[in-house]
Amino acid sequence: MPEYYMLSFSSHQDRAARLGETVSFYGTLLDTSRRVLGATIKWRIERNACELLAVGEYPSSSFTSGATFKAEKNGWYKCSFEAFLDGKRVATTAIGALVEPETIKPTLLVPEDFDAFWQRQRERVDAVPMNLRLTPLENDSVVEVFDLQADCTNDTPVSGILARPVNAKKGGHPAILVTHGAGVRSAGEGRFLSFAAKGFLSLDINAHGLPNGKPVEYYDKLGNGDLMGYPLRGFDTGDPEKVYMLGVFQRVYRALEALVAMPEWDGRNLWLFGGSQASWQSFVGAALMPKVSGMAVWIPAGADMAGGGWPFNYYAGKSVPESMRRTMPYFDSTSFATRIDKIPVICEAGLIDMVCKADGVMAAYNSLATPNKTLNLHYQMGHETLESEIAEMERFIIMHNS
Repeated sequence: MPEYYMLSFSSHQDRAARLGETVSFYGTLLDTSRRVLGATIKWRIERNACELLAVGEYPSSSFTSGATFKAEKNGWYKCSFEAFLDGKRVATTAIGALVEPETIKPTLLVPEDFDAFWQRQRERVDAVPMNLRLTPLENDSVVEVFDLQADCTNDTPVSGILARPVNAKKGGHPAILVTHGAGVRSAGEGRFLSFAAKGFLSLDINAHGLPNGKPVEYYDKLGNGDLMGYPLRGFDTGDPEKVYMLGVFQRVYRALEALVAMPEWDGRNLWLFGGSQASWQSFVGAALMPKVSGMAVWIPAGADMAGGGWPFNYYAGKSVPESMRRTMPYFDSTSFATRIDKIPVICEAGLIDMVCKADGVMAAYNSLATPNKTLNLHYQMGHETLESEIAEMERFIIMHNS
């Protein structure tokens, strides 16, 4: 049986479109390396994952047919292609484009008492003695690894795995906090070891303050039971004090405090690193901890939640209840971004990501107050992590260490 796949490209892979321009997308069906001539290619264009712009089809034999639209609104546009041969779908692809992305703004404003609210949260954390505990786990000739526990609010500790260079020197090492994407798992499953091998104090924490190193079934049971749907919890109350993510974010702040309390920290370089929900936590940490020196994030979550940003994708294009409109902006990445005003930031975005939508990502990126920010767009990347973008962010981090 032949193996089919599709190539897609657009007229605007080198730049964003301006209002009034025509944007074109093209999809080609291939069999190994040859063009397939007898198929039908169907396409659809959507704006911000909630507004269907146009649909159509063309024969795969056509060299010039594709999908086009005239840019009349700013936003994120995604074109999906499906190829049908003898009535059977044989391949799909998608590609995205942005129209005047620098003008994309958050749906909701930052609350007037945003700073006061989060100052209270910092004070609550600081009122709890850290009681930092490091339990040796293993080491080789390069890296030594510890289970880290640090007390925090609500009797739920920061629970992580710390990796650092063997024979780490007092005052000799940059530090980095690596947080997790959505889900329930042990710490120690991220990319923190690569940073330790490069000389960092590298801390990977689980989002929920759970003990580390338990059997997979332990975390799966919580994820399918007591912690199912945790990112949504409390937003419908209208009271930001009752949102589950409040505790998650308090532990991010405490984890950063734990890193800067280590005598091996160099006193200058403190980074945040993560994708999806971990990016959300990174925005929070960078806004709340003045000692953070830089942030590297990809496909950030919690971005313009009232506009359908994860975890509220189902509100894209819909009206958000008033109770949620009261709570969301206290936790939105776009709000925290306005308080990130000096440090270097790199952000990677996928233009076919249906989880952390590019319009929300742009709202968060545009809200960053720092002038030292870099955005890398991936026109055919969904909600995923590419090794090439990880390498780019690692280079960015090393380049900006002082």
